[in-house]
Amino acid sequence: MSQKKTEIVRALYEAMNDQDSGRVAELIHPEVEWVPDSRVGEGPIKGRESVIRFFMDRAEMFDEYHVEVERLWEKDDQVLAFIRVRGSGQGSGAQFDIRIGHLWIVHDEVGVRGEGYGDRGKALEAAGLSD
Repeated sequence: MSQKKTEIVRALYEAMNDQDSGRVAELIHPEVEWVPDSRVGEGPIKGRESVIRFFMDRAEMFDEYHVEVERLWEKDDQVLAFIRVRGSGQGSGAQFDIRIGHLWIVHDEVGVRGEGYGDRGKALEAAGLSD
C-alpha cells in the first residue's frame, strides 16, 4: 500500500527525533544522498549508513535537540519540508532555534536524495514552489 510522500518524510523526522536509526534506515534508500546546506561545510554524503551517522552525530552534539515539521509540500517525487530545529548546546547550554528547509526526493516509498537549505526562499525555488 502506497504512503503519501509527505507521510514518509514526516515519519523520517519523527524517527530522527526518536534517534531510531533502524526506522530511519527503513525510510531511506541504501544509496541515499544527502547534500547539507553549504554553511555546514561538508559535501554530499552518500549511502544509508553515512547519512544516518551524519544526522545522529548532529543530534549528539547538543544536550537538547528537537526537529519540528512546520509545513510540507508534495510535488511530483519531491517533498519540501520547512522544519524548526530547537535545542541547547552541549556544555554551554546556549539555546538555539532555527528554521530551515529540506528538499527530499522520494521514490518507491523511501527517500533517495535530500538537500538542506538555510534560506527557505531558495528551498522553495529549488522545489519549483511558492509560499
